[in-house]
Amino acid sequence: MTKNEFLNTLRRRLAGVPAAEIEDVIADYATHFADGIASGRTEEEIAAALGDPMRLARELRAEAGFRKWELARTPANFLGLLFGLLALVAVDFVFLLPVLGALLLFAFISIVVVGALCVAGVAILIGLMPGSAHIGGWLIHILLGIGFLGFGVGGGALLFLIMGVVVKALSHFVRLHFTLINRASEAV
Repeated sequence: MTKNEFLNTLRRRLAGVPAAEIEDVIADYATHFADGIASGRTEEEIAAALGDPMRLARELRAEAGFRKWELARTPANFLGLLFGLLALVAVDFVFLLPVLGALLLFAFISIVVVGALCVAGVAILIGLMPGSAHIGGWLIHILLGIGFLGFGVGGGALLFLIMGVVVKALSHFVRLHFTLINRASEAV
């Protein structure tokens, strides 16, 4: 996504927010693009690092609803705040639940495969017969068992690293939303 596509999408999705706030947000993100381009990054890389402009707009609209509620505690502002939160939560469930389900399925399948490789490696190593007449047979069994075991342990370590990154990203996401919702509950 280019700079203009990103900023135009963000501007369209912020419709209804006061014009001065929209211009501040657009100027802020335009500065991110200018700084990134000055450091040698492409517009596509910068846009990907900034995230989905539609999601950013939803979060910014929810924050704007909080600010309006904090300034004037009217029923209309409360409804705006409530609808902003509900929209943010609903979209999170629609998009986040399938992603979490896919990640859990991937993790489960990966754990089963890694476990099966480890068990196969140990079974091959234990299954060696001391009376084997052919030395090459022993060597093949040992190497095959160590190979399976190595792939199992290495795959498990890689899976552990990947899951650490995913959990860290999800915790950042949850913390962001918790902060947003916590501010809303304090404002009420």
